[in-house]
Amino acid sequence: MTLTEPAVRHTDRARAVLHRVATDERRHRQRQRALVWLGTAVLGIALLLFWQFGLGLLVNPRYVSDPATVLARIGELLAGGELLAHLSVTLGEAGAGFLIGVVAGLVSAVALTSSRRGYEVFEPFLVAFYSIPKIALAPLFILWFGLGTTPKIVMAALLVYFIVLVNTATGLRGVQPGLFRVCRVFGASRRDLLVKVTLPAAVPAVVASIRITFTRAIEGAVLSEFVASTQGLGYLVARASRAFDIATVFAGIVVIAAVVMVANGLLRALESRLLPWHGGRVHG
Repeated sequence: MTLTEPAVRHTDRARAVLHRVATDERRHRQRQRALVWLGTAVLGIALLLFWQFGLGLLVNPRYVSDPATVLARIGELLAGGELLAHLSVTLGEAGAGFLIGVVAGLVSAVALTSSRRGYEVFEPFLVAFYSIPKIALAPLFILWFGLGTTPKIVMAALLVYFIVLVNTATGLRGVQPGLFRVCRVFGASRRDLLVKVTLPAAVPAVVASIRITFTRAIEGAVLSEFVASTQGLGYLVARASRAFDIATVFAGIVVIAAVVMVANGLLRALESRLLPWHGGRVHG
């Protein structure tokens, strides 16, 4: 069956319209991306200028180091190998705590939401425990687990666990009950409901929470290193602070911030590729 000439012209016009719309949408996304990069660059330059010329007006200049000095100090630490050694320790602790917290949070969320009232029973205790300042727990973990990497991993896992738990449980409980009833009518088992309905519905919240919790894992590891440690970026900053080595203090802070920004950017790019329709709203 061949198309008539009017039908062919109509099809060509439709294709042209679709091509034009797709091109306009692609150009719009590129413009928006360029604006975001431009805004980020302008803000970064403004912060550097404020750091260079304005921060000393707000605090004692003796306790402020300028960006050039900090950059030179980072170069010295890199050349001596000290910075990479401390960075590898912190990333190892944060990575282990991150994996433990994600797995524990996912398993706990599935277990608590498998019963109708399970999560509601535990929620007040979860909220109460999450409200405890984590800096108050760090000395206890060090007393319980020693000065090695274990208390840092536990602290990192703890910060990750609650965010993953709450967001996964919210996603799991957000499925409409009517959808479950329809699936049961068509013969879906409990396993089918979990694997094919509940978990896919929770994926956006899970992925978004995983993205932000890696930064929390680094925060937990560094926080424990501040309290008591012999290695890691937190130890580097705390040691320099006690010695009034302001350049090293700022160097450690800059490196921690840079690691968090890079990790967050990589995870955000992964999230955008896996879930381009999701806005990434999370609790915690």
